[in-house]
Order: sequence, then C-alpha cells, then structure tokens
Amino acid sequence: MLLTEILLRDPASWTHAALADWKHPITQDWAVLVATYDLLAQVHSGKRKAKPYPRPWRDARAKAKGKVRKDAREILKRAKDGELEWQNRPTPM
Repeated sequence: MLLTEILLRDPASWTHAALADWKHPITQDWAVLVATYDLLAQVHSGKRKAKPYPRPWRDARAKAKGKVRKDAREILKRAKDGELEWQNRPTPM
C-alpha cells in the first residue's frame, strides 16, 4: 500500500481533508467529543433548539446550488409513464 493511499483513507490527515473539501482534518477523539457536546447541548437547551458544533464538511441538508435541465419535468414524467427505457449497463473502465 502506498503512502498516498494511507493518507487518503485517514481522516486525520490534511491530504484526506483537502480532497474531501473539509476545513480541517478530524480524529476519532474529536468526533466523540463533538458528538458528546451536541448531545449535552440538546439536553440542556430546554425548549429552544440547540445549535450543533460546526463540522469541517458541508451540511448535507443545505440546498445544493446547481442548474436543472429545462426539460427535467418532462423527462421525469415520461419515466413515470414508462415511456423511457433505462440503460442498466455497467460503465466501462
């Protein structure tokens, strides 16, 4: 196994963080501490919603900004009606 492969698999390395577009690398200890902080903040926040500790990655629930094809609704309607035939072939490598 090459050193680059090891660095890419380790979330504590800056190489992994850079390729994953994170603000900083994380360790397992950090992940446990942040999860504990979030849990305690929820328990002690009372009726108001607790703000979670910020993570280095982007929020998965945030809306992605992008462009949608103008004919997307038509394509989805045709797929729903069974007028489209899907290609289930593996991608050649």
